Amino acid sequence: MKFPVLQFESKRLLSNASWLLGTELASKFSRIFVILVLAAQLGAVEYGTVMLALACHEVLKLVLRSGAGSQIVQCSDQQLPEFARNGAVLQWIICLSLAAFQASLAFPIANFYENSQLTDLLILMAVAYTLYPLVSVKVFLLHRASKMRYYSICNALCIFAENLSIGIFALSDFGIMSVVYGKWVFVVLWVVLFYFAPVQNFGFGFSKRVFLSLIKSSGQLLSTELVRALRLQLDVLVGARLLSPELFGIYSFAKSAGVGLSQSLNNAFNSALYPYLCDKHRQKSLSNFIVRIYILTSLIAFAFVLQAIAVPFYVPILFEQQWQQSYSTVAFLCCAALPAIFIDTHCNILRAKAEYQYEMYVRLFCLITSAIGLFIFNANTPVDFALSVLLMSGICLLALLIQGCASRRISIIKFLSFRSHTNE
Repeated sequence: MKFPVLQFESKRLLSNASWLLGTELASKFSRIFVILVLAAQLGAVEYGTVMLALACHEVLKLVLRSGAGSQIVQCSDQQLPEFARNGAVLQWIICLSLAAFQASLAFPIANFYENSQLTDLLILMAVAYTLYPLVSVKVFLLHRASKMRYYSICNALCIFAENLSIGIFALSDFGIMSVVYGKWVFVVLWVVLFYFAPVQNFGFGFSKRVFLSLIKSSGQLLSTELVRALRLQLDVLVGARLLSPELFGIYSFAKSAGVGLSQSLNNAFNSALYPYLCDKHRQKSLSNFIVRIYILTSLIAFAFVLQAIAVPFYVPILFEQQWQQSYSTVAFLCCAALPAIFIDTHCNILRAKAEYQYEMYVRLFCLITSAIGLFIFNANTPVDFALSVLLMSGICLLALLIQGCASRRISIIKFLSFRSHTNE
């Protein structure tokens, strides 16, 4: 009886991943429209300013993943009502604090990068955080129930609306502010669509024991998500200091044209994967699925290689002459996304088992290693900088593979030693 169950569960994971990947791909067609419009309407310096503001915003936005979401998806059915009610309160605290935090950082960030335009962009984008708590718990419950079809369609519609509105605002000569207005369109539509999500509404509640438990887990996840966010945007944050404004704009374009799609595929796959891993962990059968999970990860990663090969064909067709020097940069960045999906899958497995501390160590190792490497290489051209990003990503993955093999070998040795002592 186990084989049909395994087959059904694998099909469910593939179905959820397919919905998420399909809608991400559909939304990325609208993203291409945005890149085309911004590349045509903005100069290299303005383009770099927009990408730097978005990178800072995304670093903080990913902190939202440290809230009650992981625990609501992971907890038992008996714990769910209390976790959902207390989680709703926690999400309001986190989102309002995050909005205030980003607004307060706007001036220091603008001064650090010597770019006054960043101030208004960051303050106005922070407004979006104040609406997310209205539907946060419903989104978490959709993931828990593996209702990825509803989530994927709504998510795709929101991304499509954001990208379309950014393009329209940019064509209407709103300049760099187009990105801010697009973010507002996204969050308003997000709240409207997920407010009617087909999940139970648990309302609000407060239990000191449950709330403190959520805060404790959220605190562990907060540092992990912050480190993860910094790692994802590290090249932009460092590149803005090492490269000239014009060259940084070219690098930012290359990342938009290349890694944007790769990261979307990675995020979609891991969004489908995490609830699946939690379900297997609750059933105490997660170890039986590890191999097939990495096989699926390899298939997704292969898409990044195909994209890197296709770069010389689609860049000259889609973009103007000023961006044509980006071939190698785009290709290197597509390949750099390949190690990231394996690292994220490994961390998702750790999180599903509530091994938050170990996940933190992995994320922190990758961040520190990458940062040291980028500053040591001190690249001063987009191509060299992209190559250093690729090399450091590969080193991080290689180190994790070596550590994994060493841990497995130690476990085998301990097992054999235990067996020998038992036989004696």
